Amino acid sequence: MSQAILMEKYRPKSLDSIVGQAHIIPYLKRFVKSGEIPHMMFSGPPGTGKTATAVALARELFENDWQKCFREFNASDERRLEDVRDKIKPMAHTGSFKGEYKIIFLDEADSLAPMAQPALRTIIEKSSSSCRFIFSCNYPNKIIEPIADRLVEFRFKPLKPNDMKILIDKIVEKENISITPEAVMLLGTFALGSMRKVLKILTLIKMANLENVDEEKIKELVNWINEEYIITLVKLAIDGNFEEVNKNITDLLFKKVYDVKEIIIILERVIRKAQIIPLEAKLRALKEIGVFEYRVAVGCNAEIQFRTLMAYVVLLFKTYVKDV
Repeated sequence: MSQAILMEKYRPKSLDSIVGQAHIIPYLKRFVKSGEIPHMMFSGPPGTGKTATAVALARELFENDWQKCFREFNASDERRLEDVRDKIKPMAHTGSFKGEYKIIFLDEADSLAPMAQPALRTIIEKSSSSCRFIFSCNYPNKIIEPIADRLVEFRFKPLKPNDMKILIDKIVEKENISITPEAVMLLGTFALGSMRKVLKILTLIKMANLENVDEEKIKELVNWINEEYIITLVKLAIDGNFEEVNKNITDLLFKKVYDVKEIIIILERVIRKAQIIPLEAKLRALKEIGVFEYRVAVGCNAEIQFRTLMAYVVLLFKTYVKDV
C-alpha cells in the first residue's frame, strides 16, 4: 500500500470526521444546511485538514454528485496569469451539470503569481452565480487584499497530540501495525500537528513490516533532532565562532541529514529558553528567523538562508551577550 493510498484511505469523508477543528466545522455544517456557501479561505499549516475539509464539505453539499461539482487546482502548478485565464476562468464561468454553482478549490493559493491575482479577483466577482472559490494556503498574507476581502477566512490549527492519538490508534488497529502506546504518543508529538507526517511514518512501518515499534524506533524513523545539537550551535554563536558555527551547520545538514525547517523550530525554542541571551537580542534573532521562514517559503535556497541567518545571529550575540 503506497503512502498516497493510505492517505486517501483515511481521508475524512464527512465534516463530523474532521478532527481538531471544532471552531470551524459548525459554521460549515450551517452552510450545508442552507445549501449555500460563501467564497472562503482555509489557512493554516500543512497537514491540518484543509483539503480534506473542502472535500468533505463538497460531499455533504452535493452528495453523490460531488465529484461533478468540485474541481481542484493546485495553484503552484497553475500560478501564471495565462493559467488563470485559460484554465480557471472557463471552469468558473461554466455552471454545474445540475444547474447549481460548483466549487473551485485552489490548493497552495499563496503560490499564485502577483500578476495573476488581480485577474482572479475579477473572475471571482463575475462568476458568483455559477461558482464558489475556496482558497487553501499556508501564508494568507500573500493573497492580495482585494481577493482576501471577498473570502471568509477559517484558520486551521495544528492538531493536538491527544487528537492525533485518537486517529493514530484507529489506523494502527485497522492496519494491524505493531507499535507501542508510548511510540504512538511520541509520533503524535513529533508530527507537530500534521496528520500527513503521521501517515507517512505509519506507511513506512506497515510496508517494512516492522514489529514492536518503540519510542527509539520512532525517533529513528522521523530523523529526530537531538536538542543538544542545537544548543551547541547556539553556544558557538554566543562565543562568536562563525567558522565553527558553519562547520556545525554542515554537520547537521549533510552528516546527520536534518531538515532545515525542523532545525529552525528547535533553534527558535532554544533561543527563547536561553537565560544568558538578553531580551532584545532574542527579539532580534526571532524576527530574523521569521524572515528566514518567509524567504524559504517563497522559494529561496534553505541552506543558504540558514547560513545567512546564523551569520546574523553570531554578530548579534557578539554585540549583546559579550558582557553577560
